[in-house]
Amino acid sequence: MRKLFEVAIVLTITGFSMNAMATQILRNGGTDLAANGAGDVVPEAPHVAERHAKPWMHTETRLRLFAPAWRDIGEQSPTEAAGRFEVLYGHLDPKPFHEANPDVKMIKYLLGPYVNKREVARLPSDAMGHNADGNIIKARNFENWVVVPDNPHWIDYVVQFAKNQFDLGYDGIFTDSMGTGPVGGNYLHSKPINPNTGQEYTKTEWMMAESKMAQAIRQVIPEDMMLTMNGLARGTRYWAEPVESSPRVLLAHYDGAMSEQIWREPKSELTSWPSLELWMSEIEMIKDVEKRGLMGFWWTKCWSNGNTSNDEPNADVLVPQWRRFALGSYLLAAGPNSYFNFDTKKKDQPKSNAAEYYVEYDAPLGVAIGSMDQFGGTKVYYRRFENGFVVVNPDGNAVNGVEIPGTDGKTFKSWGEDNSVIFPLDVKAHTGLILTRD
Repeated sequence: MRKLFEVAIVLTITGFSMNAMATQILRNGGTDLAANGAGDVVPEAPHVAERHAKPWMHTETRLRLFAPAWRDIGEQSPTEAAGRFEVLYGHLDPKPFHEANPDVKMIKYLLGPYVNKREVARLPSDAMGHNADGNIIKARNFENWVVVPDNPHWIDYVVQFAKNQFDLGYDGIFTDSMGTGPVGGNYLHSKPINPNTGQEYTKTEWMMAESKMAQAIRQVIPEDMMLTMNGLARGTRYWAEPVESSPRVLLAHYDGAMSEQIWREPKSELTSWPSLELWMSEIEMIKDVEKRGLMGFWWTKCWSNGNTSNDEPNADVLVPQWRRFALGSYLLAAGPNSYFNFDTKKKDQPKSNAAEYYVEYDAPLGVAIGSMDQFGGTKVYYRRFENGFVVVNPDGNAVNGVEIPGTDGKTFKSWGEDNSVIFPLDVKAHTGLILTRD
């Protein structure tokens, strides 16, 4: 029997840019560069066997869902949500979810290296991040203020927060907003000053400070609880070199990691599709996280106007197209511990809902029985599952006459499209297909 999945390429080659990396992968048909002698062992990766010893890890690759439920679960009951989503993040009381499904994992949300206004007043001044004018620094779009991640007072505060959750029934801790956002973008109103140098933090310095924070939390987490993070972002940030300036350097401290920007920027237009190189770098990001023995949480947002993409022109066509494209892309690369979420509205009414559920999730694909493969010399990729296939064309050009061995003349149901297809089939540009035997 073929392997359920193949491990990802390892790409920490000095001076090897993300675009060059993705281009080389594309030339190899999306296959493992390391198998061709181009890859080296990731130096910061922990021993995979040690990671897989965790009791919540799986061995079969199938569709798995998670919910970033710090934004709540809408009108669903805990019983409904616990039956659909294997992992839920947030502040929800874990008890009714565990009563409905003892296997569901309820993870307590922590804001990462930020605090709210109430917490600012509780912390000593030296625990807060300051700009060159000596002022504390607020996020542009949120009521959050950045801290000094490795400050001893902050470390004591955040470690005590983690300890306080252990007796409340949660299965772990989640640190949001990790990574280089505060020093590499415009997330904050101004850049924080490194108190050790008197200069703005470099990405490497910020990653080192966050690593100390993560390590301190890790040391107090019981063996039967998990520690996860958000901060992987796009493939460009994940594969940044040197590795010390990339969120990859944080992964040694965690059991799982999330990207909330995979495949698209949340506020980008619905017609803004990823380049083939960027798409492939994010395929390899999913594989790399899995290879490290970590849980991967892949969240695609369609929030084009800051709330939803549903009001954009042709949204009734493009939003479902995005959903199947994102889902199919995730399934191409997923390993046994990869999870997915697709979100179309930030400010749901009457109650916020980060646990949206779609018909494609009901497709009876079963377990993956192959790894990502390529149709001829085209840019169409597919993967076999017990009861069907996922097919993705990430390119801007349609590909006609796609054939997969053993499918000629057979009919498959295309989930979410309410129709059937017969091989060989034509695959439109920027399309994902979730297919099961009709």
